[in-house]
Amino acid sequence: MEKKIREARIAGVGMYLPEECITNAQLGEMMDYDVESYLAEKGIGVRYRAAADESTSDMATLAARNALRQAELSPDDVDLIILATDTPDFVSPPTSAIIQHKLGAKNAGAFDINAACTDETIALAIGAHYIALDPAINHVIVVGAYGMTKWLDWGPYSQSASKVLAMLFGDGAGAVVLSPSDQPGYLSSKMMSDGSCWDTYGIYLGTGRPLTPEMVAKKQHYLRFHENAHRVPGDFNVTRWPALLRQTTGAVGLSPSDLDLVLMNQVEQGAVRATLEALGLSMEKTHWVADRFGYAGSASVFMALFDAVEKGRLAPGDLVAFCTSGAGFVLSTALFRWV
Repeated sequence: MEKKIREARIAGVGMYLPEECITNAQLGEMMDYDVESYLAEKGIGVRYRAAADESTSDMATLAARNALRQAELSPDDVDLIILATDTPDFVSPPTSAIIQHKLGAKNAGAFDINAACTDETIALAIGAHYIALDPAINHVIVVGAYGMTKWLDWGPYSQSASKVLAMLFGDGAGAVVLSPSDQPGYLSSKMMSDGSCWDTYGIYLGTGRPLTPEMVAKKQHYLRFHENAHRVPGDFNVTRWPALLRQTTGAVGLSPSDLDLVLMNQVEQGAVRATLEALGLSMEKTHWVADRFGYAGSASVFMALFDAVEKGRLAPGDLVAFCTSGAGFVLSTALFRWV
């Protein structure tokens, strides 16, 4: 018997920001560095910091509740939870299971994925694939959550292990509810990677480097540049994102000129501008929130989507592309029709 492939659409979006907001000027005082000048061209204006007792799962659960509310669904309706993060509550168990418990989604399966700051885009495609191919999966919550400030060294710049990385990241969560649709919502996706960049920057703890007291003493447990001093070229994203977007739209007989909204990592506005220019598009085709929300890694494009919806940026039939990249390096896209 031939299996019917169903369509999947974005049915709801939610986000959450912690209470504490730290401006560039305030961070500059903490780090004894001109953070305002460093971030001026990047477009990052603030960052939010999770409370000491606030975890990634806490933030993710609140964003998920907001997305369910917009989708007019309850936790009982959820069949699957996919968490996208590289700042989990623990190495094990999976943080998605903790979210399932906190949310009260007793009927839902759950798993985590980690592809750094592009995992939320990959998770969107995975969620849509589940709805398309598994008749038991109707409503999927995809959560991008980020608790990176607990891994940042905000001490004086001269002594900071994180250096300029400490200025880029904040905390928060964004969530998207995917549901079946009579019309095509999810259209296509694309991934690529360049693992030769694994030793650029990251949190280098795990089976490849178990944590020791000596590492903590040397501040090697923080987000930092790798000691190999391997640097990512400044145009890494700009030379790859346009091709990815052309391939993603081309896969369904469209082109970048058909796009109504392109949501990219909220970490470097210049790279977003250059990518759009390479595609013949203006900055009006994107939505920037890092000046107000900061850059919250795996949550950033979901935050941008939420704000775009709140501001009435999307109309039925609009074509929306997600295009992100994460350390390592992994890049991905996902294309949706707003239905």
